[in-house]
Amino acid sequence: MSTDAQQQQRARSVTLSDIARASGFSRATVSLVLRGSPLVRAETRQRIETEMRRLGYVYNRTAANLRRRMSSCVALVINDLSNPFFAEFAVGVDEALGEHGYVTLLGCSNESAQRQQALLLSLMEHDPAAIILSPAEVSTSAEVAAAVGRRTPLLVFNRALPEPTPKTLHYDFLGLDNRTGARLATEHLLARGHRTVAFFGGHADSSSCRERRLGYQDALTDVGIAADPAQMIETAPTRLDAFARTGALFASSPSPTAAVCYNDAVALGLMLGLAHHGRRPGVDFALTGFDDIPEAAVGTPPLTTLSADPRERGRQAARIVLNAGQNKGGSAAPSVTIVPVKLVQRESSRHAAFD
Repeated sequence: MSTDAQQQQRARSVTLSDIARASGFSRATVSLVLRGSPLVRAETRQRIETEMRRLGYVYNRTAANLRRRMSSCVALVINDLSNPFFAEFAVGVDEALGEHGYVTLLGCSNESAQRQQALLLSLMEHDPAAIILSPAEVSTSAEVAAAVGRRTPLLVFNRALPEPTPKTLHYDFLGLDNRTGARLATEHLLARGHRTVAFFGGHADSSSCRERRLGYQDALTDVGIAADPAQMIETAPTRLDAFARTGALFASSPSPTAAVCYNDAVALGLMLGLAHHGRRPGVDFALTGFDDIPEAAVGTPPLTTLSADPRERGRQAARIVLNAGQNKGGSAAPSVTIVPVKLVQRESSRHAAFD
């Protein structure tokens, strides 16, 4: 037998009782450490983990899951990890799951429904306790249902999945109050005297973009302004595409003096595009974002935006799926949680039309 094989054999022979005797703690305390329980004091955890390493103990998570008749991992599939909003969301999910002894299995679809399907099918092979999905654009509930089935708790975040009739997928939903948020941003710009306000960024067939456009139109309608389709400009929800499409804002007459941006990434890209076109954001042109990612507060200028607290949304998503996992097999109706957003005023919207 090779040296590696001998070491593995010795590791397999070490039991929780061995570690308990060596560390001076109970078998139950050792088990709590293995499950990552927050109930164990830091110094206790350190002593037990030191003995585990000394004895060469290797935790067999698969066997533990079989004994517990449940999985200790949760799958998280994000549509765009390059967007700081979703990166913050993922951190929040992982923090909350870790506090309860769960491991996060992370995948990114990069806005590809085909990639998303492959990820879901692969992750289901690990029999996750639950799935959190921020869907790629043009995802369908039928495709997700084909990969996930009905046994595994599923939380859909941010974008609703279009449902066929009859409904094929049972899932909880966590979203933002997109319509009210965009309305607040538009009202803020109107109050600054702007009457030609664009909606910039996002794809119209995305549910979140569609809701934000409706909020923008609501605010315009309230002051007797008809929304101009030429002033609702689509871009990918990224900084680079927003920068590339900035010129479209000034292709019509009259040109807008302000813009409600689909998200912060788009707004930050527009700031760069405005500078490229000889306009100073916050001085010659007012704009708002949506999300309040950490970079929004330190942009040049700092960005007026709608605060959604993405890290806390991640923690909230984790709590929802853990609760659903505990009630697995129950008959509870799917939950729908819509989180309010708050307008945070900063320098990017200081330009007033009457300055």
